[in-house]
Amino acid sequence: MAYKKTVLIIPPNDAEAVMIQQIAQKLGLPIIESKQFHGSSLDKGHDYVKDVKDGGYSRVIVVEMPGLKAEKKLRKMGVKLDVIDHHHYTGLSRAHDEHGKLLPSSLEQFLKMFKVTDAQLTTWGYKPKLVRGIGIQDRGYVWALQDEGYSKEEIQDVMAFHDSLVAHLHNPKTEARKEQLAKSAWDRKKKWREFFVISTRADIQLRPRLSRIVVQEIGKPTPMIIVEHGRGLIYVQESPYAIQLFERFGGFTFGLDRNWGHKNEKGKKQVTLREVKQAIETVYRKVV
Repeated sequence: MAYKKTVLIIPPNDAEAVMIQQIAQKLGLPIIESKQFHGSSLDKGHDYVKDVKDGGYSRVIVVEMPGLKAEKKLRKMGVKLDVIDHHHYTGLSRAHDEHGKLLPSSLEQFLKMFKVTDAQLTTWGYKPKLVRGIGIQDRGYVWALQDEGYSKEEIQDVMAFHDSLVAHLHNPKTEARKEQLAKSAWDRKKKWREFFVISTRADIQLRPRLSRIVVQEIGKPTPMIIVEHGRGLIYVQESPYAIQLFERFGGFTFGLDRNWGHKNEKGKKQVTLREVKQAIETVYRKVV
């Protein structure tokens, strides 16, 4: 095996990560699969350092699982550590390269790292434009696909492929109800400044479902503040305030530094909608 001393550590919890895992399998790359959902960390849930040591690996590639303690241990063991990421996290910036330029998506970085060609993707049974489209949409959603010259039909194909990659992560028996809850939340939206403010107390992943609704009903990037009370998450999407909100509250950024999110954890200070609005107002006043 060409990569028997190299291992990939990845949480296949979204379409991009599932795609990376599938390609890694085609390459014959050993994989340590994390069972964590979004917000996964190399420092949580499992002793990944032990797995690396037991496997005798000399190179580790970690995808979107920040964990400074585990990373330090791996380097101390003499392991070559490659981090693939493109997000900001509380106390840790991994969205830019050493020159301050925004990094491409994790899938785009992975394809480049292993010099994966369109010919290889085709041989493995994939349509290269769809595979690369998954990386592009993870970087900047549908709007990035538009910027890259994808047609409306090609974008629909990419999103259908996206859905097929994550179908196993969803329960078809409850998915229709979740879609309806998202639509109901959208119908209750309120306008504040340039934002739609949408919230739900249901324990559902609201943000991606709302993003699809925006594509279907509005067709252009739309500023939103999304509050998922049931999951303890608050987002500000498609705005110029993401970095300032990250600097003020921590959390994480995504989507070309135009999107910010924060998970309120038990026992820690909660970030409220009111505080987020106040922070946006403060930034706005400084600009004008």
